[in-house]
Amino acid sequence: MPFLLNYTNPATNSLSACYKSVQDLSDHFSDHDDAVGTPGDRLDDSVDEGTVDDVWPGESTPVYGISSLLGNSEEQWWNEIILARNSLHHADALDHNHLQARMAQVVLDLTAIHRSQCRKLPGALFFDEETFKSLFTHDNMVEFTELYFDRWSPHCPILHRPTFVLTNGHPPLLLAVFLIGEAYSSEIYPSLAQAYYDIAEEYAFNHPQFRELLRDEPPSSLASSSSLEPLQAAYLMVLLQMCGNNVISRRRVRNARYNEVIQAARRLKLFDSKNEYLDREQRDCIDFDWHGFVAKESRIRLAYLIFGIECNFAMFHEHYPRLAISEMAGNPMCSERCFSATTSAACEQYAKQEMRFSTQAISTNSSQLLEGREGLAGQSNLADLSPMNFFFVLCGLHCAIHASRANGTGKIMYPAFMRALDRWMRIWELQMSNLPVEEWKKLGFMRDAGPEFCQLACIFVEAEARGLFNTEKLRSMDTENMEIVSYLLQAFSQTA
Repeated sequence: MPFLLNYTNPATNSLSACYKSVQDLSDHFSDHDDAVGTPGDRLDDSVDEGTVDDVWPGESTPVYGISSLLGNSEEQWWNEIILARNSLHHADALDHNHLQARMAQVVLDLTAIHRSQCRKLPGALFFDEETFKSLFTHDNMVEFTELYFDRWSPHCPILHRPTFVLTNGHPPLLLAVFLIGEAYSSEIYPSLAQAYYDIAEEYAFNHPQFRELLRDEPPSSLASSSSLEPLQAAYLMVLLQMCGNNVISRRRVRNARYNEVIQAARRLKLFDSKNEYLDREQRDCIDFDWHGFVAKESRIRLAYLIFGIECNFAMFHEHYPRLAISEMAGNPMCSERCFSATTSAACEQYAKQEMRFSTQAISTNSSQLLEGREGLAGQSNLADLSPMNFFFVLCGLHCAIHASRANGTGKIMYPAFMRALDRWMRIWELQMSNLPVEEWKKLGFMRDAGPEFCQLACIFVEAEARGLFNTEKLRSMDTENMEIVSYLLQAFSQTA
């Protein structure tokens, strides 16, 4: 299990180390194509060619408090930012100068945050303005944005590259993209940039546009795609912090910040998102609009990725799921080629090929895998889901497994879970065998993590059935550093 062994290794302490560059992965697999083959070249020996019905088995089988560190979001640091911005000069209309001005805003914002925090709690947030400005240059911004899309986006496809404009984006999102791209750079910067993760997190989560998403009254910009950007920025900062080497920051974003991410997503009704442009029944009722399509698809993708990280917390940190599978009632994601199309005409052409009469949500798909009836596959169409969508169905099963263990029903659910996981793996193998190589290479970490996460789910179910989670050895392990997962991986690999 190379992905899981690397991911759970304590020495893996950066985003680029957790999620290898897609370019590096493609190079690695191309070196081994002759030895192991690739999807689309062959069918796996364990899967028969033909219909999906054949893959269904029978019934056998220094610690600061959060409030003192983050402060009151309504306090004066944002007022200082507004005053500071009045001094910015926007005389030149060239994109270069527009970007420079946008970046200057970010620097002023971070400086104001730092000064405000230092007055309340000296040294709480590190920010060396001059050193940061030497890193946060125009050339680096352009380069690191390219690295973000080339090397990170396949792992986390929530931003639409063809319409992403640096000069118009939400400032904390601009900074998050910069920091992620920097993590994949070949320069000496990565070890330096992690020092700015805490202040960038504060910037994203206490920005007024993000705080608006958490208010009791309806947000004023729900219908606008730009309203997603504050949530996208907050989500990306959680990922950066979770892969960093600061234990306090990791615990904070997992236990406190992610509550706000989920709350904001619920306020935006992301988990019910639909894309009418892919609904065959409505194709004659609406004209295709590229930007409208992208806005709807971006909502769906952000919902899926938010759900995925919540499942990650359950899998690796023993966190009881805060987001129920039943909430995931929205449409599946479109294909990557459709989402990444660079023109409206190309996107519309791909969309027409993906028209569907009915769409199935993660909640429905998970229930279908868990049902005991044989022959269900013929009517479920699970194999017609894209591998990326089907990966998140597995994440849903993980959440169900952990919730069941917490509720004391894990042993009772053992047969259903093992049956569902066996079905999932067989369908995944069928999907991989029919997937073109180029599409397979765009799957990011999911192409490895899919079968490994399925094996991990089986280990969790088996460990619960054997009563291992009730032993003193596992009870005493640190969930922060994923010790339980590491132990179980080693224990079951030795007995396999």
